[in-house]
Amino acid sequence: MRNSPQMLSAANSDQRRRKKVALKPGFSPLDWARLLKSGENLSGVDRPHLYTHEEVQKHNKRDDCWMIIGNKVYNVTRYMDFHPGGKSQMMRAAGKDGTKLFFETHAWVNPDNILGPCLVGFVSGSGGF
Repeated sequence: MRNSPQMLSAANSDQRRRKKVALKPGFSPLDWARLLKSGENLSGVDRPHLYTHEEVQKHNKRDDCWMIIGNKVYNVTRYMDFHPGGKSQMMRAAGKDGTKLFFETHAWVNPDNILGPCLVGFVSGSGGF
């Protein structure tokens, strides 16, 4: 029935669904998995370092984008084209601590599984957790 509780709850669940963007050819989750295993340096650094929040904040552009998830700093620049929600969603945490946003949106996802090779280091000092 049109206004039955089942139909009303189905409509509400449709409204809560995340919006996904169409990914360009060559930017599927499988393509990202291949890139992760390629051995290419996706972090842009030679080895992990400690970074302050101020240092991370400098990397807040689409062509140079770092974010903090947990106490880890990731260079997500290369991942932006692969993100199902699009670059605009990634930019919400550009140069910031995106831990809360990440886990509100992806509670079931382990960030290291997706972004492990993008690790540039860890957050140092106060202002984090």
